[in-house]
Amino acid sequence: MYLCKKINTPVGVHPRRIKTPIKMNNSNTHSRCYAALLALLMAMPFVATAQTTAPLGILVSQNQNTVDWPTVNESNTLEFVYVMATEGAAVTDSRCGFNLAQAHKVGLPVGAVLRYDRHFSAQGQFDNFQAAVQGYHMDLPPVVYVVPDSPYDINVKRLDMLLQLLEQAYGVKPFIMVSQQAYLKYFSLERYASYHVVIVSNGLRFPDTRYTLWQYTDQEKVAGIMEYVPGLKLHPTYPLKSIKR
Repeated sequence: MYLCKKINTPVGVHPRRIKTPIKMNNSNTHSRCYAALLALLMAMPFVATAQTTAPLGILVSQNQNTVDWPTVNESNTLEFVYVMATEGAAVTDSRCGFNLAQAHKVGLPVGAVLRYDRHFSAQGQFDNFQAAVQGYHMDLPPVVYVVPDSPYDINVKRLDMLLQLLEQAYGVKPFIMVSQQAYLKYFSLERYASYHVVIVSNGLRFPDTRYTLWQYTDQEKVAGIMEYVPGLKLHPTYPLKSIKR
């Protein structure tokens, strides 16, 4: 190993440093390097990732085509499933009924998602959702997925009415599914404090906002599903039983 070593020079001549071989004890060198590295790591802030939270759930839709639910249940460590049901007042996911029935049949706790559309009445969207999920067992609260229609707002009055209709019908407040940016703009108000939030933030870092569920990726690979599927995590302080209906 080479270190810089000061050499003596005559008076009036500026001292300089040159590389001179210095024999060092290898064990001491390794010890010092290890200690320095350990100190550096301990000084770094801890960054939690998707792999540090549990349990894992998924959100399935017609985008995943036909799901082999027995394989999904037997070959993975999933603890809950959400199924895309409707969008607005007229669109129903073509795999909604199959996915709700089969996920429940294999014993997975299941819930349904309504994608909100500000252009349709609250009653119309509620009726469409009810028609799609009627007769199917649901263990988890319904989720309202709100995607702001930039540059327009979300029509808060209409959304609030839809949330109330769902709560009255299912006896539990629906979850609000939204991006971090939209959460800060619309749902960080005190009047939404009693609602559970699903934050869509595809990436390894935890959301910077409060949340109960987190969509940490839309590229999860799950045995029994050929296509990528959105992955969901519960906040570490929420056990699964705390969100069941």
